[in-house]
Amino acid sequence: MGWRPARGINCLIGPGDSAKTTILDALELLFAERQNATFDDLDFYETDTSKAISISAVLSGLPAEFLRDDRYGLLLSGWNAATGQWTPEPAEHVGVKPVLILQLDVDSTLEPSWSIYVSRNGIVDKSRRLSFADRKAMAPARLGVYADRHLSWGRGSSLQRVGSHPEQLPATLNGLLRSARDNFAADSATAFSDVVNAIAPDIAKLGVSVRSGLVANLDHTSFSMNASGVALHDGNVPMRCMGTGSSRLAVAALQSAESAGRQFLLVDELEYGLEPHRISLLVSHLRQRVASSGQAFVTTHSTAVLREVRYDEVFVCRRNGHDGTVKISPAATTATPVLEAKRYVRDKGEALLGKTVLVCEGQTEIGLLKGFAEGTDRNFQASGVALVDGGGDPTVFAVALHFARLGYRTAVLTDSDRPMDKKTFEELVTCGVRHFSWGQSRCTEEELFCGLPVALLGDLLALIAESITLPRLLQELSRLAQATFNSLDEVAPYLSNPTAVQAIGGQANRSKWIKNHFDLCFEIGSKVLSTADLLGEGSLDGHLRLLTNWLTAND
Repeated sequence: MGWRPARGINCLIGPGDSAKTTILDALELLFAERQNATFDDLDFYETDTSKAISISAVLSGLPAEFLRDDRYGLLLSGWNAATGQWTPEPAEHVGVKPVLILQLDVDSTLEPSWSIYVSRNGIVDKSRRLSFADRKAMAPARLGVYADRHLSWGRGSSLQRVGSHPEQLPATLNGLLRSARDNFAADSATAFSDVVNAIAPDIAKLGVSVRSGLVANLDHTSFSMNASGVALHDGNVPMRCMGTGSSRLAVAALQSAESAGRQFLLVDELEYGLEPHRISLLVSHLRQRVASSGQAFVTTHSTAVLREVRYDEVFVCRRNGHDGTVKISPAATTATPVLEAKRYVRDKGEALLGKTVLVCEGQTEIGLLKGFAEGTDRNFQASGVALVDGGGDPTVFAVALHFARLGYRTAVLTDSDRPMDKKTFEELVTCGVRHFSWGQSRCTEEELFCGLPVALLGDLLALIAESITLPRLLQELSRLAQATFNSLDEVAPYLSNPTAVQAIGGQANRSKWIKNHFDLCFEIGSKVLSTADLLGEGSLDGHLRLLTNWLTAND
C-alpha cells in the first residue's frame, strides 16, 4: 500500500475492516517515542510471518538543524512532491527536496527494527536511527476511545508536555509529599494516640530502641506521590469522570497546547461520544491546529463528520478481500464535476461508508428495499450495502458512475418508463455498473401493482389508505374506474383485471400515493413484498430476487 497524505486534515473513510484504524496504528508505531513495541503472529497478514512487516514514511519539511551533516544531513534522500518520485539524494535546483525516510521492519523473529532508510549506489543502509530527543518531539498524539491518561500528569500524557519547565515536576511533587507528611503528623497525634500509647510499652519491653518517640505518619516508600496520581479536576471531581465527549474534547485541547508541540494528531472514530455540533467544533479545532504545520489523521464512520470535513480532506480506504492489499484514493480524483462531487460527499456520504453501493432513483425504492430486507431473511445490508438516493432520472446514473469510479462495487435501480441513451449505457458498461430496472416500461408504482400476486393487492391498498386516507383513495379509484366505491371490498373485483391494475399503478404514480413516503414504503416492503417472497409469485418478486442476489454476492 502506498499513500500520499495531504497537508492538514486527512480523513480516512470506508467500510468496516478496510484498515483505517490499522493505518493509524502503523503511524503510531513508526513514530513511536519509545521503541519498545511488541509483536506477535497476529500482526502479520493471515498470521504468515514469512511475509515481513515494513512501514515506511517520507518525512519532508524538515527543521533546519536536521539538515546539518552532524545530525542527519548525510542520511537525506530526495523527494519530488510534484511527481511523487523518490531519489537517493536531494537536488533542490530541480525540485527534489531533502527528506528523511523512516522505516520499521518486523520479520519472523518478531523483533522490530526502526531505522533511517538510506540508499547509495544500490547499497541500502539501515544502520542509523532517530535520536530519542527527536523521536520524542515527533511522536504523534492519539485521541482514541480511552483518553483518561491524558487528563493526569502521568508519563506520556499531554499534560506532561504543557508548561515551561516540565522537568521540575518530580521535585515539586516530592516537596508537596514532604509537606503532606508534616501536616499529617501534626493532625494525627490525637487520632492515633490510643493505638500508639497501647503498643509503646510492649515495644520498649522487647528492647526496641525508639529515639524520637512513636508517632503515626505517612510512609514515603509505600505512600508515594507520582505524576500519574495528579489529575485535572473540576472542583473536587476529576475531569476523567466527565462524559465521554467532554473528556475527548478536553484532551484535544491539551494536545493542542502550544508547548505540547505535537506534529501528528491521530483521531480514531472522531465522532465517538460527540453530538453533531461538537463534531463540527472538533473538526474546526483540528484544522486550525495543523493549519501552519503538522497533520491530523482521522477515521470515521459518520456522515456527520463528512459534512464537516472539506472535500480535499477525504480519502477513501478500500481493502481487497482476496489478498489483503489496501488502496487509498482521494475523493477528489474522479471525472465528476467538482461541485457535484463535493455534494455527493456531504449529501450522500453514507455510500462512501459501505462496500457495495446501490443507487436508487429515489426514496420510494429505498423504503421498499429496506422494508423488504427486514421482512425477509434477505438482509443485504449485512453485506455492507449502502442505499443511496440518486435524485431521479437522469442524475441517478451520474451518481452511480461517480461511486463506481471511486472503486465501489456499484449498481443502479431505476424505473423502465424512460429509455436510456446510448452514451449512458456505454458508460455504465465501461465502469462495471450493474443496471436493474422493472421492465415492460413500468414505473415503480406500476410494477408494484402489476408485479404482485392479486391476493396481495388488497393488503397494498389498505396500507395506502392508512397513509393518504380512505376517502381520498376511494374517490380517486372511483374516478379512475368511472364507478362508485364505498369500501375497499367493492374495489376487489377490479383487481383481477390486469388493465385495471396497471391503470391503478399509473394513478398511484401521478397522485404520488407512495412517492417519497418513506415510512409507508418501508411498511409495504416489510408486510407485502416479504409475503410475495414467501409465495414466490409475481414479476416484482423475481426482480427483487435478482437484485438481492447481486447485492449479497461476494464478488
